[in-house]
Amino acid sequence: MASHRSSSLPGVLTDTCPRCRARSLFEVVWIGGSDWGWQGTTRYHAALVCVACGRPVAGLTDQAGKNIFRLWVDRVDGKEFPDVPSHIAETADEAYRCHSIEAYRAAVLLARSVIEATAKEKGITSGPLLKKIDEMFDQRLIREHVRDGAHEVRHLGNDMAHGDFITPVQAEESSLILTLMGEVLEEIFQSVARVQRARELRAAKAAETGS
Repeated sequence: MASHRSSSLPGVLTDTCPRCRARSLFEVVWIGGSDWGWQGTTRYHAALVCVACGRPVAGLTDQAGKNIFRLWVDRVDGKEFPDVPSHIAETADEAYRCHSIEAYRAAVLLARSVIEATAKEKGITSGPLLKKIDEMFDQRLIREHVRDGAHEVRHLGNDMAHGDFITPVQAEESSLILTLMGEVLEEIFQSVARVQRARELRAAKAAETGS
């Protein structure tokens, strides 16, 4: 199929730039071969330029270049969680990766799973998540405000888990939920590990000096 140059295309489309993350206008500069899309729609490979940052992105549009179906993500941003058990750290990282590609419901669901997996890692395995979170507080594994934050993760995560998708999850909500999830990991794993390292360093120094 012949490609279509910018002279025959509309000036701009609007979407979120996968490079600069701005809600921006895009100039369609090229449309090429077609590809089958969802429910039999035909989508066309396109090259676009973000007006906000001036950088090119690849995507899928309709033949007329009037609608953007997808922009290829420039990068997927996760987050490392040192001192956290690997199966929990990897899931928390995946939650951040989902957030970075605007899969906010998935990010919230994974954050909820991280809270539950953390409780199980500490031997709290019985009852619903509500009870597990309260038990972490009762065992003095987390402070009161961290417990309350974990419950906020649980509340929104429950909505997603039970199929309550009528109200979309906003970027700000997803970001806040991930922060609250991180505070639980900080409290239970990361802060404890730092204190332990400090003790070990102090003990090593004492052994060297004989004090």
